[in-house]
Amino acid sequence: MRILLAFALIQVVGFLVLKVVAGSRSSLTTLEHWCLSFGTGSGVLGMLMFYLASLGNPLNPPTVLIMTTLLLMALMTLLAVRRRRRNGRESENPSSDRSELNPSVSRLSAVEWASLAVIGLCAFIVFADAFSQPLLAFDARAIWAFKAKVLYSEQGIYNEAFLDPERLHAKTRYPQLIPLTETFVASIVGRFDERILKLIFPCFYVSLTLLLGCELRRGLDRRYTMVATALFASLPVFTIYANGGAASGYADVPLSFYVTALTSSLFRWLQTRPTQRLQLAALFTTLTVFTKTEGLALVFVVFLAVAGAAWTYERSTRSLWVLLLAASLGLLCLVPWFIYQTHLPVVDENFYELLTPARMINGIHRWRYIAWSLGKEFFMKPHLWNLLGVSAALLFLRAPRKVVHSWFCIFFWIPVLYVMVLCLIFVVIPWQLEDLLPVALTRLVMQVAPLLFLWVCLETAGLLPGTPDPSTQFHRSTRLGSN
Repeated sequence: MRILLAFALIQVVGFLVLKVVAGSRSSLTTLEHWCLSFGTGSGVLGMLMFYLASLGNPLNPPTVLIMTTLLLMALMTLLAVRRRRRNGRESENPSSDRSELNPSVSRLSAVEWASLAVIGLCAFIVFADAFSQPLLAFDARAIWAFKAKVLYSEQGIYNEAFLDPERLHAKTRYPQLIPLTETFVASIVGRFDERILKLIFPCFYVSLTLLLGCELRRGLDRRYTMVATALFASLPVFTIYANGGAASGYADVPLSFYVTALTSSLFRWLQTRPTQRLQLAALFTTLTVFTKTEGLALVFVVFLAVAGAAWTYERSTRSLWVLLLAASLGLLCLVPWFIYQTHLPVVDENFYELLTPARMINGIHRWRYIAWSLGKEFFMKPHLWNLLGVSAALLFLRAPRKVVHSWFCIFFWIPVLYVMVLCLIFVVIPWQLEDLLPVALTRLVMQVAPLLFLWVCLETAGLLPGTPDPSTQFHRSTRLGSN
């Protein structure tokens, strides 16, 4: 029962936070609201626990339970006040400005039932794999679970395990959202059980799969959406990959979820310009950066791509300032973490010192191996990616100019720009690439793989007979949003 209570609290907190941030008139569908709830709840609870710990409060089970109770009470009170204020306005104007497509209520076809079966089977496999054994992967134990166990046993962040440079552990300056989420679950359950903690990651995987399906459903018919969602759910890199998949305990699947949620929120803002979507983007900016070090680079890339798309649509600086404000608000929430991070010892690579012109020039000879590794990752690993890399390459070569002018081009440019950032890091990183890339590149690509998959599905839909071109719906929505 305590296990169910822990995960239910995360889901309920996330659901209520989304209600408060997005509002009742947001364009979130019901399914999208639910699939965003677990990640939102995990992130918000983790951030609050860090705020409490940074102020010197102990992270013991009673404190965590009191914090969660007070948060739930505050959220429900705020929603009740908003509901009373809104009743009068809705009685005067009952029409709703919701721009989502009405879901079909017709019976499911055999193909749709088969797609649902595939999605359900993949989810079952991931959950069963996660619960069947304790944490075995190196990073899952040495980085995330280690930090979580220190937080749980020491009940705080000011201790020798984190602050003493002689108490070495891997990635000392990594953000702590995942360890704090694991600590929350352990505090509610009453014990530090690795099998229970591993269930967090399949929940992120299911949320990510449903979120991708919700994004596809906005511009595509139900059958195509369900088939595409089943194809994504069955990607081996998420389901059976031992060194980074959804059952491994690595943080790449949660980071992939937050990046997809951030991009989806900004993409929807590009179409209809609702303020609530920018508020969600600010929230997911905070959670993306607090999940993993790569999150900061991903946030930069996402906002850069969206700013480029906004400039292409409007040729106005107003949208650029609005995007800058949303990103700044998201980063502002992380000021306590940035301050605390300066006190943590640096025992791994320091990218701020590595990214110098001299190091870039000295590492230029690495480009040949980097290019070979990227080509091998995208085109020679069907056992991990199926045909995702090949499909993306063929669609790009078919009409390169269309990629630039497409209404959903950001789903393509974000992975491309992020890979370029990774290549720059690989040039200067003080590790042997022959040892690093075979084990790290797949997990790094996972972080933006859902966005590339979205782009492939949206581009392919316009080529299939009998399938509506999604660019028509996106074009209409964008024009309405700019009026």
